[in-house]
Amino acid sequence: MKRTTTPAPTTDPDLVTAALAGRLRTVADVLVPDAPAATGRHAADVGTLLATLVEAAAAADGTSTTWLLLVGLTGSFPTDAQVRSARRRVTTAAPAEAAAWLLERTLGAARWSDLLVQLEVLTDAVVVDVDFSARHDLNTGIQRVVRSTLPRWHRDHDVTPVAWTPTLAMRRLDAVETGRVLAWRGPAGEPPRVRSSRRVLVPWRSTVVLPEVPAPHLCSTLASLAEHSGNTVGVVGYDCIPVVSADLMPPIEPERFARYLTIIKHAHRVSGISASAAEEFRGFVDMLPAQGLGGPAVTDCPLPVDIPSSLATPAPVRDGDPLVVVVGSHEPRKNHLAVLHAAELLWREGLRFELRFIGGSSWASAPFDAAVRRLRRAGRRVAVGRAVRDEDLWNAYRTARFTVFPSLHEGFGLPVAESLAVGTPAITSSFGSTAEVAADGGTLLVDPRDDADLTAAMRRLLTDADLVQDLAAAAAARPRRTWDDYAGESWAQLVPATARPEEARR
Repeated sequence: MKRTTTPAPTTDPDLVTAALAGRLRTVADVLVPDAPAATGRHAADVGTLLATLVEAAAAADGTSTTWLLLVGLTGSFPTDAQVRSARRRVTTAAPAEAAAWLLERTLGAARWSDLLVQLEVLTDAVVVDVDFSARHDLNTGIQRVVRSTLPRWHRDHDVTPVAWTPTLAMRRLDAVETGRVLAWRGPAGEPPRVRSSRRVLVPWRSTVVLPEVPAPHLCSTLASLAEHSGNTVGVVGYDCIPVVSADLMPPIEPERFARYLTIIKHAHRVSGISASAAEEFRGFVDMLPAQGLGGPAVTDCPLPVDIPSSLATPAPVRDGDPLVVVVGSHEPRKNHLAVLHAAELLWREGLRFELRFIGGSSWASAPFDAAVRRLRRAGRRVAVGRAVRDEDLWNAYRTARFTVFPSLHEGFGLPVAESLAVGTPAITSSFGSTAEVAADGGTLLVDPRDDADLTAAMRRLLTDADLVQDLAAAAAARPRRTWDDYAGESWAQLVPATARPEEARR
């Protein structure tokens, strides 16, 4: 991996001009190695370097040179509209006119603090965008994937994890952020910060990996990077739930996800976390020829489940009525109202059991909360655990007679895999990714939209001890897949050894 770094601004009174000269010199070192040497007169150097780079951009076949020139001018990553506008200008106007236009448009719109940044260009590198996981203590779903995968990539390969500045440029992580993604030991206890940086990281002829779903305000910038920068972009694809099941999501989510799909349009590779998730992304890619786009290559790499080493000890002994565990946030897609309905029917039949939900509130938890209150007033044994420690979650899996996960749409269905990993049978949906997880045994499959089907499955596992024992044995015999397996396979899909810089779109 080659690094090219902007020289630090000197004590020249015009710090902006000095910083700009340094950034343009860094870009010239990458694009025009025989560019004129520095004179020490920053304004003159800016003029000479900008003229040289404008000519290089005009002569280039594609847009990547223009993209990098704009990064050099502003210290931030440009959007598609900015790249196209600059490209049209440099290819139609005289060099001096184009240079003046670029200075006016790019520098005139920037804040003073933006103009003092330096550039560090990474060539032939692998840059991994972990902005959210690095800045936040939340550790569910995507963050667990990032914090389990990135340390293994970092151990086995040369990778550079990055976050974003407020001015839409990549930066290195600080010590706390690095700890969150490479050595997770629980919440760092610091509130998330939006950090500025005087040094911007610029991937060039490199691979950019997105193991998170980026924040909406980053999507247009990342889509432009994928389309114009000359880098190869690989994405971990979790699901397309916000558009495929928009009726089960908050109204704002489909619009936010549509922004994310602009990245997918111009990405090069997508690695789905299940065959079902990959199929959803292929469905989107199949529509792209209508826009004249080929779209990314889509593969699948199923998530693993690693049992914590602390579980080597025997499971806690549970006395009393059977425990039925339901893991997941309390939102319509998880179908928890159906579980409560089935449980009430079974309680009325005289069956004795405790029902325990583990998961956080959501945008539409009110109906679930109201139903739980009604059942508790009727004397039903319903418990709800929020902000549960990992140790308590795993102990709940191990002490449950069975778990229930009748979700209407999942990218993977991790609670099913976790339950089966400790030998606890699961009831889950008979389609999509949960059916994939169930294929190796240990489950009863149901139609989650059929209340009678779900009730019957719960009744069977509450009354048939031999069936529970058979399913537990089948769960224990399932093949094991580890995070080492996932990290190696996903790396091969997202950063294949045969990838070369010339493969990237220009």
